[in-house]
Amino acid sequence: MLESKSETPMKPESTPPPAAVETSRGIEAIKVNTWFGTKHVLKDISMKIKPREVTAIIGPSGCGKSTFIRCINRMHEVVPGARMEGQILLDGANILELDPVLLRRRVGMVFQKAQPFPTMSIFDNVAAGLRLNGMRNHGQLSSLVEESLKRAALWDEVKDVLDKPGTGLSGGQQQRLCIARALAVSPAILLMDEPCSALDPIATSKIEELILNLKKNYTIVIVTHNMQQAARVSDETAFFLLGDLIEFGNTKQIFTNPRDKRTEDYITGRFG
Repeated sequence: MLESKSETPMKPESTPPPAAVETSRGIEAIKVNTWFGTKHVLKDISMKIKPREVTAIIGPSGCGKSTFIRCINRMHEVVPGARMEGQILLDGANILELDPVLLRRRVGMVFQKAQPFPTMSIFDNVAAGLRLNGMRNHGQLSSLVEESLKRAALWDEVKDVLDKPGTGLSGGQQQRLCIARALAVSPAILLMDEPCSALDPIATSKIEELILNLKKNYTIVIVTHNMQQAARVSDETAFFLLGDLIEFGNTKQIFTNPRDKRTEDYITGRFG
């Protein structure tokens, strides 16, 4: 039977709300190089991503933006023929020395296209990761599902239809459902790969507002083609071009006084 709020009363006050497993000190990439077969995709990428800030990664298609964030939670390595050299440190630990399953619990991922589990209800979509990690107590599950949906700014819209399929929601709601699912397992870091590219302006605005609220508790890295979005939501911005990190710094500085002419040309629409 599908679970819903009506079966067991929510008791959010009795269960701590989901938050970062521990406060992350951020992410540091040191001379990261990646390949798909013989194709050299990322070239000596070195950058520090600060905790509890939003870092935007911008650049034209094919410049390595998505590859870089997939390296952070080791999704890159599951692609046949893919390899990485260099180091990515999470709280000082080399991610290549960490258990990939535990790493992906700490480093959540939201994809370009919302991907609710098609055979699951809204409730079960959010609870999936919790159950995978061994949680069976229905009261705890209910509380954490509710709190995760609230953090994803979706609770008020779905609280009466938790037993309905997640795929029945609108595109923007599905994306927030996927964010709630990622938050449920208490990550420290949230990676977002063009999370608004398929959404209308109203849904995009809700996701952007959500990002600004979430950075109080999470480190967020967002890949976006939308320059205005990067300027609105990020604290720091990295500009990638042909696999190189051209410029990285404070977002306001990048957008108003870029140090590299290639950055200025891209931001002003001369190419890309």
